Parts: sequence; C-alpha cells; structure tokens
Amino acid sequence: MSLSLASLNLHAGRDRASARYDVGAAIAALGTDVVVVQENWRPDGQRSLAERAAAATGYTAYAEIDVVTGRTLRQLGVAEDDAETGAWGLAIMSRVPWRSLGAISLGAAPGDVVGVRRAIVAGIPVGGGLLRVAGTHLTHRLVHGPAQLSRLKSALAAEDVPTVIAGDLNMCRPTVWLGGPYRPVLHGRSWPAHRPVAQIDHVLAGPGVTVTGGEVGPAVGSDHLPVRVTLTVAHKAVKIPSLSA
Repeated sequence: MSLSLASLNLHAGRDRASARYDVGAAIAALGTDVVVVQENWRPDGQRSLAERAAAATGYTAYAEIDVVTGRTLRQLGVAEDDAETGAWGLAIMSRVPWRSLGAISLGAAPGDVVGVRRAIVAGIPVGGGLLRVAGTHLTHRLVHGPAQLSRLKSALAAEDVPTVIAGDLNMCRPTVWLGGPYRPVLHGRSWPAHRPVAQIDHVLAGPGVTVTGGEVGPAVGSDHLPVRVTLTVAHKAVKIPSLSA
C-alpha cells in the first residue's frame, strides 16, 4: 500500500503581493493522503487557515502547533497592510488516523525574528507498516539551518521508524544532503512561485522509505509551490511514543 504526501508553505494565506487566496482550494488541489503545511496563520480568537481547510476537504485527522504567537503579519514580513495579531506555525492533516503525535524544539538562530523553530511529528499507518512524518520550517538564517536539521535528526534517531522530513527547509538541494541518512527524493524549483529560481521545499526520506514518485506541483496561491511524493514503507513492528516539545 502506498501513501501520498504533500508539503506547502501557506505564506499565511497570502500571495507574493500580500493578496489573500483560497487556502481550502489550495489544499484540495494537492489531492494527497497527508498534507504538511508551514506558515499556518490563526488570527486571535479564530480557527486557523489550515484547520478550516482540513475540515472543508475531508482531512479528519488534524493537528497544529504554534511557532510564534501575539505577532502581526506585518511583524512577520508577510503583509505590510495587516496589523491583525495571531499565531503562526505548523500543521499536519491526514485522511488516515495517526497512531502518535508530538513536537520537537529545534532551537533559535541568531537574528531570526521567529525565534525557536519547531517540528510537528505524526506516526501514520501505511499498509502493514508505520510511517513517521516530521513537518518543519527551518530558519531563513541560512548558516544556521543545518544545525536545526541536525537537531531534528538527533531527536528522530531515538526510534528506529521509517521517517520522512517534509517542509520549507530554506536550503537548496545540495545543502539538504547534509541531512543524511535522510535523502532528498524530488527535484524542481519551488520558490518563488511566480518565477521559481530555487528548491527550498523538500521531502527527505529515511531508511525504510521507498519513494515511487515525486514532483513540484503547480502554483496554488502561495508564494511557494507545493511538493508531492508517493511512497511505501518497510514493515516494522514498532510503537512510537509521543514526543514532547
């Protein structure tokens, strides 16, 4: 049995000109079993963009974590005209119920207005096996991204489980090879969406994961293009404990 997975940086529901786009339609267009998103936006007192999109598109398993709270999109550099405060973070949605769920702290990079970066982690049954999905958004302070990736690898190494790391890694393809034994499994420029010049959105597959297809998808509204893969996992009898932030 195979499983399809997509990753998309939502850019808080804004395009490159800060105009709003339909996040629900963007998620529906991906057409995958699992979607990992970055730069999810939750205005104070409301449901987040990703949560509303998941409910509208049939993703019954949903979770999100905040990376920063009490900020405006102006402060985050997303929209100069928006003074609304809220939370900005990560989310994961699945049509397949997960067995475990947790988060990992990746530390802060000097000069990063976001502060401490995080990863959201879910264990998802695939056929007779189990796939662990780690969704993350690493710092834009480029020299510090590899250290955050290393922290994520170290935390994941505590359990011998077939795993993929997906998200906006803010690293070009040659640099993500530093994530070994996790390997990049698709190739194509993903940013900026209107005229892509670099691939900074990736899926990295670990041992026990076989990828049977992968691509950078067409524009869906964000300033990033989505990435999609289809994969299978080796069968292992494992139990994944919940991770703490």
